[in-house]
Amino acid sequence: MRPIQLAGTQVFLLGLISIASTEALLLSGTAHAPVTDSELSAFMTSLWSADANKASSNEVQTNIQSHTDSNSTVDRSPQRLFTHVDESLFNRSTYAAFIKLLDNYNHELGHAEQSTPQEESEITHFLNEISQTEVMQKTVHFLREKGYIMSAWSELETLIRQIWFTFFARHAHSHIKDSSAFEHVFVGEYTQTIVEGFHNWIEFYLQEKAGNLNYLGYLSVHQPNIIGVHFTWQGRLKKFNAIIYGNSPEFDLAMYTVCFVLRHNRKCSFQLDGHPVSVHSFDLDRDGVKFIGTVYVDV
Repeated sequence: MRPIQLAGTQVFLLGLISIASTEALLLSGTAHAPVTDSELSAFMTSLWSADANKASSNEVQTNIQSHTDSNSTVDRSPQRLFTHVDESLFNRSTYAAFIKLLDNYNHELGHAEQSTPQEESEITHFLNEISQTEVMQKTVHFLREKGYIMSAWSELETLIRQIWFTFFARHAHSHIKDSSAFEHVFVGEYTQTIVEGFHNWIEFYLQEKAGNLNYLGYLSVHQPNIIGVHFTWQGRLKKFNAIIYGNSPEFDLAMYTVCFVLRHNRKCSFQLDGHPVSVHSFDLDRDGVKFIGTVYVDV
């Protein structure tokens, strides 16, 4: 075994890399340039500006209705959160590829996840589509400039596959590989009583439209397009959640990936379109291997 070092954290490679570990995938011996909050702000704002697939205010509209608190079980917002979404957005290549991934998972924790060849093909298609966007091209350039990858998209793709799409046991007492970072963050999971993860606006809209999700009210509102929400999904309660809406799938993936790589287990703070934003990410240790436990916009 050979150790890889990143930001004071050590992890071991076990033969061929097949684990969702950022440290294991960032090249050994590469000099990582420090990234200041101001540099991160400039990068994130450039991503926001470059997000050609971001929805306009006419394409996505919300009705936040009434304020609530995280312990309430009262529906204080009887209308849907999303009053209008122009679904022609979903014909755009990255949205269409993203949405195909959403039904590939068993939402209930404790049940082992399995990936079929078709589902693997859908992941590949999604990654191929986002690789062609300016958002991902800028992300490759930034991580290369700062010494986290050496060359091209293929390295970032490998990193994304490992830290987002590798299955692992969500809870430490279990050996059942019932979760992945992508499922937790972008799709959502639940136990018998509570919702875990679920930080994506597209999934929120689709589940609300299908009648599976009941928006109970808002907890906070921040710019740009960030809402702290309280809801039930499939009869389970999510006390507090934050979503940033209207942005493309590639933007979310780039923002969360960069924050996890640069600032995991601590606050990732930056300015986005002139507004302060914080992203929190945490890793999970499973038998000495670190996985993305979660990553989300803080409010």
